[in-house]
Amino acid sequence: MLDAIGWADKMAVKYQHLFINYQIRDTATHESGVGEWPHLQAITIYIENGHDQDLTITIRGNKEKTTNGSVELVSAFTVSANSVTFKTLHPRTTGWTPYMYVTAAASTAPTKGEINVTAITIER
Repeated sequence: MLDAIGWADKMAVKYQHLFINYQIRDTATHESGVGEWPHLQAITIYIENGHDQDLTITIRGNKEKTTNGSVELVSAFTVSANSVTFKTLHPRTTGWTPYMYVTAAASTAPTKGEINVTAITIER
């Protein structure tokens, strides 16, 4: 269907792993790697929390490829233990920065599991 309206030739879907098989065993705030999207059209942050505890997630952005001086793009939200969720950001509704990353923290230290966070982008 996408080919019928010409999107396939104009848009590209890309994936970047921000956390991959990352184990949290404390209550500290953990920062993912910083992703770069200079031609961003939209981005979905897909979060898989396989831990045995809820995690508080923030999505942050910056004008430079660093976590220093970053800003919160989406208010902190909770991802329940052993669940999956996503947040879609679009420059018109959430603003845009060329660099983004995710933080994850547990209020009770998980004893098992891992987190995977994938950024899914649609670019022209």
